[in-house]
Amino acid sequence: MPRADISKTDFAHQLRLHSLAWLPNINRFLDLRYPKAGRHILPVMAKDGRTMLRGASIQSCLAARAAYEAELALAARAEQAKADLAARLAPAAIAPVRADLEGPAAVNQLADDFILQTTHGEGVVFGQLIRLGWTGPQLKQHTDAARIVAQRRQEKQMAEVVA
Repeated sequence: MPRADISKTDFAHQLRLHSLAWLPNINRFLDLRYPKAGRHILPVMAKDGRTMLRGASIQSCLAARAAYEAELALAARAEQAKADLAARLAPAAIAPVRADLEGPAAVNQLADDFILQTTHGEGVVFGQLIRLGWTGPQLKQHTDAARIVAQRRQEKQMAEVVA
């Protein structure tokens, strides 16, 4: 054993400390923090090729872990960049269905949406109207008129059903 190398006891302690496993059957290390990655790390051998340098092998495993974590961080940043790009492009690429409606067309469509929302039993929910493509200023401008139109339509339908 070279003088600069660590003892077997220190080696076992370092393995536990850093969540590493030595697999003597296949002469490889396994990083227990990322076992699903299936990465086996080769030990650092002495010049004679038969003796493992324990301290250098531990450092090699830690360096391999750092490289793997850097790959994971890079992949996470790439995914976040894709999500950010999609969030920026989606509103521009998909025009809201009802955002361009004005005047009587907006009132009629909003009345239809009110009737549809009330049939779900939840009542009219502002968030659902926004998801349908309405804008806040449109809702503020046309809500009262659309509510009256929706009530008249429902009264008319009820009168036809009764008659």
